Amino acid sequence: MFENMLLKDPKITVRVSTDFFKVTDSLPEHDLLIFTGPIDAYFASKGLPKLEYRSIFWEKEYLEPSAKIFQPAWVVNYPEADVNWTRISEYKHSPNQPAGVKEYPGTVVYREYSTDIGDPYYPVPNKRNKDLYLKYQAMAKAEKGVKFVGRLASYKYFNMDQAIINALEFFDTEIGSLRWS
Repeated sequence: MFENMLLKDPKITVRVSTDFFKVTDSLPEHDLLIFTGPIDAYFASKGLPKLEYRSIFWEKEYLEPSAKIFQPAWVVNYPEADVNWTRISEYKHSPNQPAGVKEYPGTVVYREYSTDIGDPYYPVPNKRNKDLYLKYQAMAKAEKGVKFVGRLASYKYFNMDQAIINALEFFDTEIGSLRWS
């Protein structure tokens, strides 16, 4: 459905694995740009401090637990202060696995760790960043022809269902009223 909407419309260009800031000057003429990257990166030339983000990295481990599974669910969160990782994912529990997978003796788990190095995934919601984001938000509202959408542009954590709702609500309020020819 999305491929048909995006790829068959000559007025829509989709670029992946592209650094927006390296191609900004070569973008085709447009009435609207939807920016989903870090809002502070968009306004980097304005001299404000950077917002803080958490990144993540994963450690993979193969195990052969006696029960054939390591944990009772696909993802188990570990909010305890004395544990270094945030969550453990065991893909043996994921839906649509081939028949009998849970009976195999081994399993693979991924431990997810937080870090301040790497791609931005999550905002750091402290007072400094909340106050700073309000300044970025004011600049975003004044930016003509650009709409800031998504987790990084909104400097807000979204679960996947919230991210989808955010995109749909954006479309309904900002795009749905436009006349496409």
